[in-house]
Amino acid sequence: MHFVIAFTLAIALMAADHYGQLMGSFRSLLLTTISPIERLATLPKQFYQLTTTDFTNIDALKLENQQLKTELLLVKAKQQQFSNLQLEVSRLESLLGTAGKINTQSLQIATVTYYSNNPLSQYLTLNKGQLKNVVEQQTVIDSKGIMGQIISTAPTYSRVLLITDPDHQIPIRIQRTGQRGILSGTGHETTQLEFIPKNSLVEVGDLLESSGLGGVFPAGYPVAVITQIENKNGNPYLDITATPVADLFQSHKVLILSQATPYLNFDEDLTESSDVK
Repeated sequence: MHFVIAFTLAIALMAADHYGQLMGSFRSLLLTTISPIERLATLPKQFYQLTTTDFTNIDALKLENQQLKTELLLVKAKQQQFSNLQLEVSRLESLLGTAGKINTQSLQIATVTYYSNNPLSQYLTLNKGQLKNVVEQQTVIDSKGIMGQIISTAPTYSRVLLITDPDHQIPIRIQRTGQRGILSGTGHETTQLEFIPKNSLVEVGDLLESSGLGGVFPAGYPVAVITQIENKNGNPYLDITATPVADLFQSHKVLILSQATPYLNFDEDLTESSDVK
C-alpha cells in the first residue's frame, strides 16, 4: 500500500515538473546545496592524481638527469680518447719525421709493451717478433735517437737491450770533432764514454752519434750528449758521462731498423784500387 502511494506521488511530481516546471526552483536549491559536498568528495581523488603526477615527474626528471650524466661521462671519455689520439698522432708524426731521414734502411713501427729499469738489466719488450721478420742486432730508435738493439726474438715479440744497460756498448764519434770512442751503459740511465785521451778537445754538451763501426748500428744517429767530464790523476783517459738523447723509458712507439750496412774502410778500398792498377 505504501509502495503504491509513493509510486503515485512520484509520477504526479514528475508530470507536474514536466508540464509546469514546478520543481525547478527546488532542483536548483538542491544542486546548490549538494555541489560543495560533491567537490569535497572529489578532493581525495584529485589529491591522489596530483601526488601521483608529481612523483611521476620527479622519477622522469631523475631518469633524465641520470641519462644526461651518463652521456656527459661518455663525452668526457671520448674527449680523453681524442686527446690521446692527438698525442698518438703527434708521436707518429715525430717518428715519420725521423723515418723520412732514412735512405738505405727498411724500418717498421713497434709498440713498447714492457720495460725493465734496474741497475743489472735495462731492456724493452716490443710487440713485433719473428713473424714480422725481426731479427737480432737490429737497431731500435725513437724520434730523438738510438735506444738500443734487438738481442732476442720470439714469434710475436722481441727484446731490446738499452744503451744504458751495463753490458751494452756502441761505437760512437763526437759529432763536433769526429773523434771516435766506445759508449758503455752504466745501469743508471746514463752512459760512460771510454777511450778518450786527456788531450782531446771534448766539451760538455757535445753530441755523440753512432759511428757505424762494427756493422751493427747505422752511422750518423744521435746517441747521447756529454754532461760531465772529469780528469783523474793517473788515468790516461778522461772520465766522461753522457746522457742518452732518446726517451728510453717514456717512448711508446719506436722504429726497428734493418741491420746496418757493414762499415766501409775507405783506406782499404784505396789500397785495393792501387793494387789493381
